[in-house]
Amino acid sequence: MPQRKTTRQPKTIGLSLIKRSKSEEFDRKATSHAPRHQRNASTHQRIVETSVIYSKEETLATVISPWGDAERAQGHVNQYHILKDIGTGSYGRVVLVRSDQTGLYYACKIISKSRLRRKFRFMPAQPGGPSLPATQKTCIDDEIMATIKREVAVLKKLSMHPNIVNLVEVLDDAKEDNIYMIFDLCEYGPVMEITIGQPARPFSEELARKYFRDVVLGLEYLHYKRIIHRDLKPENLLRTAENVVQIGDFGISHMFDEGDDEEGMPNNKNGSPLYCPPEACLGETRKLNGKSLDIWSLGVTLYCFVHGRCPWEDESVVELCRMIVNESFAVSDTLSDTLKDLLYRMMEKNPKNRIQLPQIKVHAWVTNNGKEPMMSTDENCVFEDVTEEEVAQAFRPAMMFVNKIMSKFKSSQDYEDA
Repeated sequence: MPQRKTTRQPKTIGLSLIKRSKSEEFDRKATSHAPRHQRNASTHQRIVETSVIYSKEETLATVISPWGDAERAQGHVNQYHILKDIGTGSYGRVVLVRSDQTGLYYACKIISKSRLRRKFRFMPAQPGGPSLPATQKTCIDDEIMATIKREVAVLKKLSMHPNIVNLVEVLDDAKEDNIYMIFDLCEYGPVMEITIGQPARPFSEELARKYFRDVVLGLEYLHYKRIIHRDLKPENLLRTAENVVQIGDFGISHMFDEGDDEEGMPNNKNGSPLYCPPEACLGETRKLNGKSLDIWSLGVTLYCFVHGRCPWEDESVVELCRMIVNESFAVSDTLSDTLKDLLYRMMEKNPKNRIQLPQIKVHAWVTNNGKEPMMSTDENCVFEDVTEEEVAQAFRPAMMFVNKIMSKFKSSQDYEDA
């Protein structure tokens, strides 16, 4: 299907159609009145991988918090008390947990293997019916674990960055249906939740810029690590008590291996339809430019920040894709010209002409007309692990120098004592 060229100037919407948020909605509560469930300062320790669930209870109980308060728990798994649901996902839920060992609160993503089986269209045997062949069961488990392992592998490479959620521990017992992924807590949850036909309250441009810049830094680090997120949207951007936005949910992300063609990402695992670019909506497209795909989704996300809804919405995925491919988007006439320009360039229908991160980082709207330049790529992307051997090698020359000085000092003292 040929792509229809968009007009240079997006359409505008009258102010009466959109209820704008106030500029002073900078959510001072998030910076001056943090909740008790404080996010622990990340130490970027190695991710713990636990293969045995030695203790599990799913009955209601009352537990005592580190402050001596009574807390209602839904149960526990190993050292974690499950306190309450804080989110849902396609294959499980996200709950607030507290560790008996550290006393700290975390977010726990509970993934159901049985739901993943249904996702891959493998149906387990019914009670009393014929059993699945051993080879098919193995195939099911391989597919399930490949999905989980991909997300864990991605997070292992990314947990050093302040704008990406930090994975702490993975509990995976082969005998259990659930896999538990423990993350540092983002106390305020998603920055915005979008529902078709129910607009959210838009952000001021000032607040949208602050959150957007956080996401840009996280996404730049992802792309530096040769990782495409594939499902950027407001619900996958989480806000900490320090009012920092972090990118989460890497369930369908794509990692390029060394030597892979970064222009050729398979078009086989699209993210949320509302945030898909035109090229992903076209059935004949077999390969995608991953970075351009993420830029489009980020552009739709920015649109949501300042409009409270997506630029194209329809309950029918087929009709939605038709709109994304063929129709231009409308913007509020209250937005600044620089923001309109950025939205237009990020949601350019031709991926080859779409703006990329280096240009986004220096765009007038992002830098507030040059008053707030963004961190350089070199500064943002230096979060590499240092091995013990590298530390030892780096430390040895300095120690040799110190030893020489101490040797001379000792010789001088011996001479004086003599």
